[in-house]
This record gives sequence, structure tokens and C-alpha cells, in this order.
Amino acid sequence: MAKTKKGKARKVFKGVRFFLVSFLLVCVMCASICGVALALYLRVYIEPNAKIDVNELMFDMDMTSIVYAWDPEKEDYTEYEVLRGRENRIWSDLDEIPKDLQNAFIAIEDKRFYEHKGVDWKRTANGVINWIVGKEGGGSTITQQLIKNLTDDKDYSVKRKLNEIFRALQLEKDLGDKDRILEMYLNLIYLGQGAYGVNTAATTYFSKDLDELNLAECAILAGITKNPSRYDPFNHPETIKERQETILNEMCKQGMISESERDEAKAHPLEYKYEAAKEARENTYSYFTDAVINDVINDLVEKKDYPLELAKWKVTSGGVQIYTTVEPAVQAAMEEVYEDDSNFPNISRNGMRPESAMVICNNQGDVVGIVGGRGKKTDNRVLVRADSPRQAGSSIKPLSAYGPAMDAGLITPYSVRDNAPFKEIDGRAWPRNDSGGYTGPMTIRSAVAKSTNAIAVRVVDELTPQASYDFLTEQLNFKHLNSADIDLAPMALGGMNGGVTVREMAAGFSIFLNDGIFNGARTYTKVLNSDGTVLLENELLERQVFEREQTVYYMRDVLKGVTSSAMGGTARRINVSGMDVGGKTGTSQKKRDLWFCGFTPYYAGATWFGYDSSYDLSGVSGNPSLTIWNKVMNKVHENLEPAEFDMGDSNNFEKQSYCTVSGFAPSSACRANGTVETGRYWKGDAPSKVCTECSYVAPEPEPEPEEPGAVDPENPGAGEAGGTTAPTDPSGGTLPQTQDPEDD
Repeated sequence: MAKTKKGKARKVFKGVRFFLVSFLLVCVMCASICGVALALYLRVYIEPNAKIDVNELMFDMDMTSIVYAWDPEKEDYTEYEVLRGRENRIWSDLDEIPKDLQNAFIAIEDKRFYEHKGVDWKRTANGVINWIVGKEGGGSTITQQLIKNLTDDKDYSVKRKLNEIFRALQLEKDLGDKDRILEMYLNLIYLGQGAYGVNTAATTYFSKDLDELNLAECAILAGITKNPSRYDPFNHPETIKERQETILNEMCKQGMISESERDEAKAHPLEYKYEAAKEARENTYSYFTDAVINDVINDLVEKKDYPLELAKWKVTSGGVQIYTTVEPAVQAAMEEVYEDDSNFPNISRNGMRPESAMVICNNQGDVVGIVGGRGKKTDNRVLVRADSPRQAGSSIKPLSAYGPAMDAGLITPYSVRDNAPFKEIDGRAWPRNDSGGYTGPMTIRSAVAKSTNAIAVRVVDELTPQASYDFLTEQLNFKHLNSADIDLAPMALGGMNGGVTVREMAAGFSIFLNDGIFNGARTYTKVLNSDGTVLLENELLERQVFEREQTVYYMRDVLKGVTSSAMGGTARRINVSGMDVGGKTGTSQKKRDLWFCGFTPYYAGATWFGYDSSYDLSGVSGNPSLTIWNKVMNKVHENLEPAEFDMGDSNNFEKQSYCTVSGFAPSSACRANGTVETGRYWKGDAPSKVCTECSYVAPEPEPEPEEPGAVDPENPGAGEAGGTTAPTDPSGGTLPQTQDPEDD
């Protein structure tokens, strides 16, 4: 009986053992199958995605670009404007980020950051458990969060989490630099209110640079990252305050700060800068910034072979640093005048009012201010009228006719040309002068002052339209002219087919200020990448467009006459207090465009006024461009020392008489007719040929007095007469006294 019981027990034990072994084998087989399946899954679906190209992903991240302006008081560049793409981000190196701010993020987000290899397995296990029971997952390290920010993968699934883990491990292996990972994380993380990265967040919430943050503020920024909406300091100050204190407690617990530092930070008052943040978000760029953005984009395409869309992204979202030529005080003066509607005529056509644009260059030809329209600018990257081609009218004459002709030695300010029709077209005299009449011989100086079309046509005819065209396009970089403009009317009178821009005209007139040197009208000097390496260099052209030194002195004198009342100049209303001013007015065909382009010893500026459409300005009296230019330049020159133009070393000049009829050296007949004036010539330029166009015409002789005592046979009762007779010329006329040339 006992044996039977033992046998039964042995059989049961064997059965249980068999079952357990079988079960274990099944489990092992299942585990093996699951392991193989998991391995295959990881190999096929996860492992190929573990390797990530950080540089490629970084390329897709938006970073805020900065535009800088020179500050003469600080003698350094300062921030002028901020260019924001889709994401407002300014990159900062780790050594620029306060240690308290670094520690605040580490304390609350990943306290074992410097110990693990990308994944904190203990926190990961807790995160899995939380996920299973339906709680917030958590468990992600700073490296894992960086992966999520780089890939922008917001899917909450097992596959995404596995991908994140493998990528974090791979990233740490590839980079091998914890500080680099922390730097990337702190620059890429979203912190609410459109702020990406700690640099922008510091500005957004506290209007501070990173190095100005205190411990309390550092803890606030670190607290936002858990839920930027819930912990928004502007909208939920109490909630973020609780989060801040939690972080400060963790920092103290982990030995990052002392208890006294923690308590002091908790008690520190917090002052959020909501209005400053709102203003920054609503910021509208100046017209200058619009122009420099366009210039850098174009140069990236032309000089660096960037595709257009990539160039646009690089400038607005690539974190570049653009060092500009803008003078903020000049730009502000221009905007003040243009935003005051009382400075413009109150007229309109079909609900459209005329517009205006202005560009100012400094004495080396760099653009220092741009305005592209009336009123307050309300949007970015809008129509910039300063770069829109228009007909120049007579404002082109100094650049296309008189300047090049003087440099070619064809004329001086005292040369004379006939103010008479050049030819007839359909039976009508051409060209027509604005004054409506022809006055005969006229000096170049007077012709420029009074904007006489007939003289300009004759000068371009001598120079040739081709030479004028070449000077504008090859020397001054006018880009919109075309072969149809190689003719007398476009080159002498400004009736172009392609047109010119306000910026081109300002840069062109700057050569009279800059001793005949054209520098290209730069808006920026260099552009740096976000890492500080040079992306673009924009050096001065330093192109000497006048070969003869005297040309610029002659042109200053001639163009100064345009603003002279004594000369009857067309811009005689111009008056910049204490400054010499030269320039040229312009009116295009059918009065569609009104111009004034001028310069002082400090700046050159061009102003245009007209409709965006093809309406004429028949309802406008005078030239509003003169008024606008005058108001802007008076503001710009308010704090500058009075100055005169440099007219050259007097030792290089000589005074010589010339005939106002021919422009040649005067003959006795010229003197007798009173057609002699004195000019200031560069030595060697005074005319040596004597005038042959003047001939003396004697006045009708008066009856000669009778000799004393003589009796007129027909009037024997006449009395005596006495006195002397004036000298006579061979024809019997009286010769007037000659004048000394220096007194003419």
C-alpha cells in the first residue's frame, strides 16, 4: 500500500516536472521567437532610423537673424533690427548661457544628464509603468528631448519612443560631447510666446540678455518647458511661480545652490515685460531693412550660387548677422518727414494718391537711409519704390551729359552752346525747353542751372549717346537701361525706356561728393553665419569714374548754380542751413515723375514723387520732391558743422576771360560788345582760340560839333560850340573804353 502511494507520488511529481519543463521550454521558445521578432522589428524599422544627421536637421531649424548698425558714440555695431522666420530663435554658445540656467534645466529635466549615455534606464522604466497605468509618461532625458525637437516627431507611440531611445544612444555615441548636446537643447527648446531657445525667451519675458538673468529668472525659464501654455508667465504667473519653487528646491537638493540662495531666489520679485514682447512680435522692419534683406538674398544667389528659396530662408531664418551701412539717425529723420502727411500735396486720382521715395548716401557712397513710401510703414518686404525704375527727366543730365563731357575735355562750365532747336520733328522744333523759348548762346553753367534741354542735347550729341549709356551702365551700374536708350532723348532728356531707380540716382550723385569715386551703393558690409564664420564680404568698389581731377570741381560749381537764386536755378528754394548744396531737378514726359537729386558736403540724396500708376501730376504745383528733400536734409544736418564744397587747390586754377557768345578768348569786339566774363579754369583748360563770332557794330554817330566860329551856311545865326571829340574807329564810330580782364 505504501509502495503504491509512493509510486503515485512519483508519477505526479514527474508529471508536474514535465509540465514545468515543457512550460519553461515553451516560454523560452516564445521568448526566443519574440526576441527574434523584436530584433527583426528593431533592425528593420528602428535601427535604420537611429542614425541621424544633426547638421541636416539643424539646417531645418529656424534661427533669428540680426541686423546691426554702427553706433558712432559706442564706436561699435549695435543691434538695429531682428529678423524672425517661423521660429524666433537666437543661437547662444554654452559659455554664454549662465550656469544657473543650465543647472535649472538639468535639475528638473535630467538630473543624471552627465552620467548616462543618452537614456536614463531607471526613468525610462518608470515612464513605461506610468504609460501602462495611464499617467503622464515622463522619463525622457535631455538627449531624448533634443531628438524630439530635432525631428519634430510628436507621435506618442511605442515605435516613436523606441526610435527616440535608439537615436539618443546613437547621438551621444556620435557626438561624444555632453556640453554640445546641452547647448543644442537649450537653443532649440520651445519656451512659449513664439520664443525658441533660452536667449529669445530671456528677451521675451524679461527684456534681458542672458548674462543679465538672476537665479529666480533662470528657474522661471526652466519651468516653462514642461508645458509652455500651462506655465506661460504672462498668462499664468501663479502656476509658473509654483513650478519655479519646485525647481529651486531641486537645485538645492542636488547641491547646485545653497539654501540661502534658494530662499533669496524664491523671494525675489519677478517683473515680466509683456508690452516689450508684444511690440517685438508686432515689429515692422524699416524700408532700409527690407532693402538689405533683398540685397543679401540677391548676393547669395549671384555670388554663392544659392537657390532662391534657400537664400531667402538663410537670410530670414538662418541666424545670420548682417552688418549694415544704415545710420539710424538719418533713417529716423527720413521716416519722420515721410510719416507726416502735411509734407505732401493733398491730391489724388481715382482714389489713389501720389507716392514718394528717397535714398541718402554718405560721403563714401554707402546707403545710410531709405524710405519707399508715404505714411507709416505697416508691413514687411513690401513694395520698395526706391528700387523701382522710373523716367529720370532732366535729373539725369549731370550723370549722362555734363559730367562725362567735362571729363572727356569737351566742355568746361564756361563753354558755350547754342540754345536753339537741334532739329525739327514733324515740323516742330526739338527739343522743347521747359521755358518754352530759345535764347541763343548760353554757357554750360547757365544751361544746367536753368535746365535748358537744347544745350543738353548738343552736349550728348558731341559726347555720343553710346558714351553716355556706357558711363551710366558700366561706370555707375545702372541696371534697367536697355539698347533702346542709346539715343539723344533718353540720354540727354531722361526719357528712358528702361528707367532708373531712386537708389541708382542717389549713388550716382554721390560721385560729386566723393571726388569722382563710385562705391556701389552698399547697404551692408558683411554677413556672418550663426557660428561667426564669414558668409559674404561686400567691399567698396572704389571705382574712379572721372579720369580728370578737375571734373568733380567743375561739376560741384555747376550744380551749386542750380540752387542759386542769382543764377535763376530751378532749385533755388533749396536751403540747408550752413551748407553748400548742389543738385538737379527733373520732370519726366507728361509730368509723371518729379525729381530732385542733390548733395551737401556730408550726404547725397535723391527724391522721387509720382503715382505708382501712369497718372500725370498735372494737379501738382511746383516740385514736391524739392520740399521733401529740403525738409529731410535740414533734419539730417541739424547737428553737423557748417561746411562748403571743396573746390580744389587754388594753385591749380587760373582766372581767365571768355566770350559769352562763343566761349572762346575774347577779342576786342567781344569787349566792345560787353560779352566778356571771367571763369575759374583748371590750368590748361582756358580757351586759347580767340573769338571770331563777335564783330563790333558801331552805334549811329551823333552830329559832329562845328568848329568854333564856323558859320553854317544854312543857319548863319548859329552860336559857337566848343569841346573835345571822342576817339573814333576807322569807320567813324566812337570806341568804348576797354576793361581789364580781372574786372569782368
